[in-house]
Amino acid sequence: MIWDRVAPLYDLAVNTLNRRVYYGTGSAVARLIRPGDTVLECACGTGTITAAIAPACARVVATDYSEGMLKQAGKKLARYPNVVVEQADITHLRYADNSFDAVVAANVIHLLPEPGEALKELKRVTRPGGTIIVPTYVIPKKRAHTIFLKLISRCGVHFQEHFDPASYWAFFERMGYARVTYRVVRGRIPCVIASFTKEY
Repeated sequence: MIWDRVAPLYDLAVNTLNRRVYYGTGSAVARLIRPGDTVLECACGTGTITAAIAPACARVVATDYSEGMLKQAGKKLARYPNVVVEQADITHLRYADNSFDAVVAANVIHLLPEPGEALKELKRVTRPGGTIIVPTYVIPKKRAHTIFLKLISRCGVHFQEHFDPASYWAFFERMGYARVTYRVVRGRIPCVIASFTKEY
């Protein structure tokens, strides 16, 4: 799996390319979490956002499909006693309905062939009144970003969706989520954080 191979160098690469957004996203997501929350994070990668969330809540279950990413996350998150690191598939979560106060899935929706199905799973495991938080890199249509996409494609990373801010908002509307709040973390490759409440 490509993510297993790139995991040891992932932080270095993203810090070099997009450090401001990489860490700024974690801080922005943490502000959406409440102190007593039990949080599920899907596609946690090396655990950078998890490390920002952990001090802000009661408990985090940090998951990823890639064993290589989980290995890196385990090292980074070992100092947080309220974090559990587990393998999970965002499209088939084994957690019970209404299990978490908040669910986070960062920078993964654009990689999935059926992102709508993943959103249904995130909603299923969120408690009524809980928060679903979906940060995603958006790629403005500029030549430099087109070159970036070609480079990462050669490494084996393929985007199923190439969101810009407008198409990301439209995606949630198509999925039937009308009351979505958007926050932009600006940088070389911006990130739009979509969040919405699971209705009772």
